[in-house]
Amino acid sequence: MLYREDDERPAMDLQLKGRRALVTGSSSGIGEAIARMLSEEGAAVVVHGRNRERAEKVAAQIGAAGVAVGALSDDAGAAAVHAEAVTALGGNVEILVNNAGGSATGNTSKPPIDIGADDWIANYHGNTLPAVRLCRLAVPAMVAAKFGRVINVSSAVALQPNNMGSDYSGAKAALNNYTVSLAGSLKGVGVTVNTLTPGVIMVDGLIRFGRTRYGDEAMSIEEITTRLAGEGVFELPPAGRLGTPQELAIMACTLASPIMGFVTGSNYRVDGGQVRAVL
Repeated sequence: MLYREDDERPAMDLQLKGRRALVTGSSSGIGEAIARMLSEEGAAVVVHGRNRERAEKVAAQIGAAGVAVGALSDDAGAAAVHAEAVTALGGNVEILVNNAGGSATGNTSKPPIDIGADDWIANYHGNTLPAVRLCRLAVPAMVAAKFGRVINVSSAVALQPNNMGSDYSGAKAALNNYTVSLAGSLKGVGVTVNTLTPGVIMVDGLIRFGRTRYGDEAMSIEEITTRLAGEGVFELPPAGRLGTPQELAIMACTLASPIMGFVTGSNYRVDGGQVRAVL
């Protein structure tokens, strides 16, 4: 149905009720926010992390279907996580959010010449290959069911790398390329694959970092942002503030929706304008 500008528009229904979702790295931060919002939209969600106690705590808070615990840095670990998720969901994964990742080596202040091949390998295992492994496990069932949504969480540095941490930004760039290739290979089967790219997000870890750095456990988010930006730890984007995990979750839930079937192979930047490119 088409609506005129003066018509009253109904609330959007993302049609996620009853859909089965696995969100990796969802025991905290962006992943937790995505898992929470998917659950609020009616999806059955499995919370994943490497610490069972923490994952179960989040699962209880959001009313999740269950948890899947384990590392995704090798094939056996990914297979175990996938199997635990399928059991908890009572069926195959329909929505796969590959959020687990982060710098595997802490080389965020190292120039490329000082970063060894082992560091690159570690970051590929931590940021690119978990998605590859889980897609190989989950996507065939999506194809058979003629419905599936894969959302790979990348990073702004994959598109606009800085002079440090090239092993991490390179691994995320590879994830972006994998997204496009996988989407292109799944023609007409009802499965979409997209990338979600956050900029600098005000997660709990960044808040703790700021409060520890300045020795003030009561420091507000606004003051932390101002001081860290003033010292050049990061640059505020054109939006004039940092993003929130909830803003990433809104986009993730939208991409997960059955109503987004014509959107695939795309990269959605939720970065406040951080990446200065026409993409």
